Amino acid sequence: MRQGLWLPVLFAAALFPTAGCRRAPENAFPGTAYYEERVGKLKISPAEAYNLALEQARTDNRVQFVSRRPTVLAKRWYVFSLPQASGASLQGYHVNGETGEVKYQGEKRSVGPNRS
Repeated sequence: MRQGLWLPVLFAAALFPTAGCRRAPENAFPGTAYYEERVGKLKISPAEAYNLALEQARTDNRVQFVSRRPTVLAKRWYVFSLPQASGASLQGYHVNGETGEVKYQGEKRSVGPNRS
């Protein structure tokens, strides 16, 4: 390769490290086949996750932040939050679908098809 030509090639390789590869979306929404597929791979079911979130919410006196079913599956975390017009709020209780760990997220953030 001629001297000086390697820099543009290296730059292009850095810009497109996953050219041809698609990453799976991190968020899955209830009612979709992708959500059902992801839930099927977790140790904790949505119903079990709800019970864990509700138990913690009662302890914390924050029952108002627990929806009856997950609003989104963010990576491996079930998110139980109040519904909103579009996307899903991340404010509420998060339950790890592998370990059952429960944590409360107080920050008002949301996810959706065009947000993260």
